[in-house]
Amino acid sequence: MSTYGSTIDKWITSTIERSVQTIRLKHLYELQAEFLFNQYEPVRASPREAGTSFIRRLDRWIDSFDSPDDQWSVFHSFQYFFFVGQQETDELYRCAVQHNMLPWITEIAGLDIFSDDFSQQLDSELTFAWPCPVTDSLRINSLLHRTSLHGQSLRPDWLSLKQLGSREKIMEYVAKNALKYLVLFEDFVGSGSQCERATKYALDVFPGPILLVPLIVCHPGDTRLRALADSSASHGRLLYKPVITLGADCLVREMPTSNEPKSFSALRTAMQNGHKKGDFKDNAYGYEGVGSLMASYSNCPNNTSPIYHATTETWHNPIFPRNSRV
Repeated sequence: MSTYGSTIDKWITSTIERSVQTIRLKHLYELQAEFLFNQYEPVRASPREAGTSFIRRLDRWIDSFDSPDDQWSVFHSFQYFFFVGQQETDELYRCAVQHNMLPWITEIAGLDIFSDDFSQQLDSELTFAWPCPVTDSLRINSLLHRTSLHGQSLRPDWLSLKQLGSREKIMEYVAKNALKYLVLFEDFVGSGSQCERATKYALDVFPGPILLVPLIVCHPGDTRLRALADSSASHGRLLYKPVITLGADCLVREMPTSNEPKSFSALRTAMQNGHKKGDFKDNAYGYEGVGSLMASYSNCPNNTSPIYHATTETWHNPIFPRNSRV
């Protein structure tokens, strides 16, 4: 799709070097849109945006920036953007269960993987497991359906339980169903503050071993949750085992890291200038300054810079508009 007079088209007719880079990136983004970006649910749910091509929306978002250098930086940044589609999410579910949860229960229960009836023993042991989400962001029903994992009759998110739950009723439910293992899944962890609070509560009220499995976790959250698992407060009952960890060099934070792409320096300037123009409440680098460059098909985390997802009176066309709880 091409729009006469658009910023992207102007770059294509610019210098040879800029033109070649623009065409390459435009083709890349069009391909990613076909297989990934067009899955983004908040856009698909919008009557105004659902029929607009990704490249057109990208062009409008680029024009939100006043500086030509900032416009080029944010356009360039999308080659580093990590978008998790529905099929990728299904694969993360599978890995979380097959490679993290099942080996953990096998080890805790002392099952012999070479036994002729190992599968039956494991299936029997799984009836005592309680798979739950950390927050309502993780779609626990989808995880169970995609992995053929059987859940319990109740599968509440533990952040809500911390606020509204009854310790006595939780322990009564655990005892009534003879639950031995608690498995906490979360789709995305940025700073780790929410996940830490919910997990501490789970450690306080659930008497058995707990497995914490974020599908994707950023470096700050990974550091925080590893410290929680290693602390004396967990009493060795908590195993933390993420599926994917986004290292510090994958994040755009206030302070540079040694291995990050060189273009991140200019992207920081664009984030700061966009933050000033948009008058965002969140940090220029996202909630608690995590600086993730990431969205999933269901939503964009607030740990990603607000220039990508937020809307204000002076910022109207975010590329991945976020559905917020509040």
